[in-house]
Amino acid sequence: RHQIETAAITPTEFENQVKIWLETAAESTIKFNVTARRKLRGSSGEYEIDAVAEFEILGGAKIIVLVECKYYTSPVKRDVVMLLNAKIQEIGAHKGIVFATSGFQSGALEYARVHGIATVNVVDGDTLYETKAQGVRRSPPPWLDVPRFACWFISLTSENLERHQLVTEAHT
Repeated sequence: RHQIETAAITPTEFENQVKIWLETAAESTIKFNVTARRKLRGSSGEYEIDAVAEFEILGGAKIIVLVECKYYTSPVKRDVVMLLNAKIQEIGAHKGIVFATSGFQSGALEYARVHGIATVNVVDGDTLYETKAQGVRRSPPPWLDVPRFACWFISLTSENLERHQLVTEAHT
């Protein structure tokens, strides 16, 4: 057996060095690939996933993200997020994201927070434009560069308050 030499490093130096390596890895993510409607085998069978993002960091650590897209007219319920979490476990993925067109029920957001699943609400880009005219919905002027679509990353704080962060091509 080969004996691995222990580095002469303090725990704080060690953690800071790992942070630096991960920040560097973020700048040089390799083999980033996204596929739509992909079938993946889990321990209990095959699952069709709306989108799968795969990438490598640190020269070979493969990360798998499962993405579910819910084109609903009512808010996404907890069971949808629970099912994605089960697929993550079955497939051995590392992360999950649910994109929805109708928002999320509070139970879905709470479950997502506890299990580390991202929740994203897709909106019409025009909704990012607001005027002071009370009760009147106006379209943005043509000179304003408003994206066709945008999305809000929605998460719950530890106090169960919703936090919304805008995501567009210009704000990622």
